[in-house]
Amino acid sequence: MPRSAPARSSTRLRRVKPGRASTAQVTGIVLLSAVVLLGGVLLYLWPQMSLVELGYRQNTLRAQRDRVARRRNELQVERAMLRRLERIEAIAVQRLGMRPPKLAQVIYVKPEAATAKAGSMP
Repeated sequence: MPRSAPARSSTRLRRVKPGRASTAQVTGIVLLSAVVLLGGVLLYLWPQMSLVELGYRQNTLRAQRDRVARRRNELQVERAMLRRLERIEAIAVQRLGMRPPKLAQVIYVKPEAATAKAGSMP
């Protein structure tokens, strides 16, 4: 009886030499290395980008602080001008028709009497 040849299947098995990686393994290793490298670069760049963003924010806040300080100084000067006694007296005389009081119209109050009277009021 003659020996028949073993039936060949439609799928062929590849023979890989021991100690040698297949193409799929090499591709996987390359992809994994690329992902790890990209992750490392992102981990390095993230804090750098945050520092730049914080620097911009700091400059914006400094500019805002300077504007507020300038405005505060302007308002203090304006307040000082508005509180000048000469200005108040001129407005009282010109706009309100007031005049300085006569001597008979002035009443002097002693400080002790004013505090004792204020303390006795309900």
